[in-house]
Amino acid sequence: MAQAPSRCINHPERTAVARCKQCHKPLCEKCVKKMPGGVYCGDECFQNMNAFQNRVKQLEHQKKKGLNLGKWIPQAAILLLIVALLYYVFMVQGVRSVDGLINMVRNLIP
Repeated sequence: MAQAPSRCINHPERTAVARCKQCHKPLCEKCVKKMPGGVYCGDECFQNMNAFQNRVKQLEHQKKKGLNLGKWIPQAAILLLIVALLYYVFMVQGVRSVDGLINMVRNLIP
């Protein structure tokens, strides 16, 4: 069963030809206001949509500008592992020189 055509919110006797980009109300040819970026029912909806789009752009810019922890956490974990390994070799095993380190590695290799 086909739906009946939408009727204009302001002129119920007229068939709607478009919907406001902001509030989605049906509009007839007389009520449509073509503005940059789409069709709106009035200046208020146009300004609300522009404010919304500006806020989205601002948030996207902040997201790109902000510290990306997902990128730094693996690198920090690897660095921490290397520091722990060096601490173990030099402090726990008592290696005091490069020769001592080489001898320790030779003893580990069968």
